[in-house]
Amino acid sequence: MITPKQLIKEFKKNNLKYFTGVPDSILSGLINYLNLSKHGCTHRIAANEGSAIGQAMGYFLAKKKVPVVYFQNSGISHASNPLASMADQKIFGIPMILLVGYRGDPRLKDEPQHYRIGPNTTKILKSIDINSIILNQKNFKSEIYNAKKRTLKSRQPQALIISKDLISKFKNTKLITKNNKNFSNRIKYLELLVRLGKKKDFYVCTTGNTGREMYVLNDKYKKGHTNSFYCIGAMGHANQIGLELALQKKKKNIYILDGDGAALMHMGNLSTISDYKPKNLIHIIFNNGVHESTGNNNTTNQKISFRKVFSSLGYKKNFRIKKISSLKKILKGKIKGPIGIEVMIKPGTVENLPRPKKQPKELLKLIKI
Repeated sequence: MITPKQLIKEFKKNNLKYFTGVPDSILSGLINYLNLSKHGCTHRIAANEGSAIGQAMGYFLAKKKVPVVYFQNSGISHASNPLASMADQKIFGIPMILLVGYRGDPRLKDEPQHYRIGPNTTKILKSIDINSIILNQKNFKSEIYNAKKRTLKSRQPQALIISKDLISKFKNTKLITKNNKNFSNRIKYLELLVRLGKKKDFYVCTTGNTGREMYVLNDKYKKGHTNSFYCIGAMGHANQIGLELALQKKKKNIYILDGDGAALMHMGNLSTISDYKPKNLIHIIFNNGVHESTGNNNTTNQKISFRKVFSSLGYKKNFRIKKISSLKKILKGKIKGPIGIEVMIKPGTVENLPRPKKQPKELLKLIKI
């Protein structure tokens, strides 16, 4: 394994001192090191992959130095817009290095959402003329040097692919203790929703631990997975799935179980929800200040109040709660939405949280809405 400190040392040796990106579990150790250590580099956290490319372009315009952008390989599609339409050598020719987490590596077992992107990672990059190479313990020093040399010569972004377990962990202890210890974990609120749920309630769960926890709870309370859709991939889109369900199924109460990181990734979605104003929609954002399932990496904004965002956009009712009893009280009231509920929670989930045993297509067949 390579330690985050070793990797940053090598980047600095090549005068690569600017990093921006979106958290990924494979890159978690590196991101936490950048967040929490004195390393002499500039580190920006981006809301989404395309925005990270924009930040990198701004850095190059200001400093004429090569930036480094990190994200999971599923984010290539999002990043490819500014990469292909602005950074490309045939347009502005902005040099940069991409650090890409290799989820769905065909050599390893991984989750269903990575089946497509994994084996095609290098092909997708090649389709927009981005050269890529898989790093390992032997070549990482020479390939960091080569990538910088190539991107400056060709004025084309270059990609370094990071496989699972190449970078060692760097625990994010400071941020975990930053959140109020009196807050409950998300699963306690989800359990309340499952226990008090009615037949006309349907839940759209954001990607990550939220969906996995709901899966466990639906098993525990024998709900049969008929009233939940688990977004296992495509982070930040659960609320738009929920919006259209609410508009199409007006006799159902549609609950969006969102995360702060997911909501920040596509903040414009909240404006769309408010614009259509579905009366049967309850939008819950669990706010713990981190991208939990990728390793408790910071979100891009630690001070945001989603309750104020809900209010400014025109949600019918909006709340910010810190106690389970507060959610229970809201649920007992009349639903006239869209209702926005920001739930303040602490990071953490149940020990050894399992992943769904059923495949996505199997779960889809079970849904009754």
